[in-house]
Amino acid sequence: MSWAKGLTFSYGDSFMHRLNPFSKAGLAFFFLVSAICVYRAWEILLALLVLTFIPAFSSGQVKSWCATLKAAAFFSILIAILDFVFVGGLLFSVTMGLRFLVVVSAFSVYSLTTSPEDTADAMLKAGFPYWLVTAFAMSVRFIPLISDEAQTIMEAQVSRGYEFKSRNPISLIKKYVPLLVPLLVISVMRADEAAQALETRGFGYTRNVTTFSDLRFREVDLLVLLLALAGTAAMVYVRLWLSPSWL
Repeated sequence: MSWAKGLTFSYGDSFMHRLNPFSKAGLAFFFLVSAICVYRAWEILLALLVLTFIPAFSSGQVKSWCATLKAAAFFSILIAILDFVFVGGLLFSVTMGLRFLVVVSAFSVYSLTTSPEDTADAMLKAGFPYWLVTAFAMSVRFIPLISDEAQTIMEAQVSRGYEFKSRNPISLIKKYVPLLVPLLVISVMRADEAAQALETRGFGYTRNVTTFSDLRFREVDLLVLLLALAGTAAMVYVRLWLSPSWL
């Protein structure tokens, strides 16, 4: 499925790829907090969305990034419509939809430029338990696997004459129901295979774990992290203490 391309790591040698995972996580956290702090100023959210395009472009992953945003746009419109129906206010509804797009875009850039191994190493250095880090890394690895399996199942269904396309959104959702049962079975089988592989390799036998690579903090990594944290603190300060009506 094309939407999963923006959530799957792609090898590269760009500035974003070389950046420390802590710095990239700080940038993603900045966009997340900024999106949460904005209630009315859709222009700021639109500017933040454009800002996330810059690292996506510099990493050479614009196509995958756009594929994920295209899928997220459907849910963004759905969120805006539901907000408008149940809460009211066109400006607030548009802002909620854009907020979702900003968060998805930021984490898409992080996923495209950070391997699960580097993320796991960063989590270990941050003091997270090894079992939790392993579970997180394996869940991230499962995203492209399940996406490929879903694509294979869809192609098999289409070859048998099944039609997934529909102009009716409700009918379109119903058409994807036959995809869920085989996908759920395959997911359970994959999880069982992974559990058996971990058991045969003695997972949890020792607490003295080692990592394949050694993450190092460079001056530019520290600078990016400090800028991201400063921007996050500024947004929280403006939202909680100043509380401008336009934000």
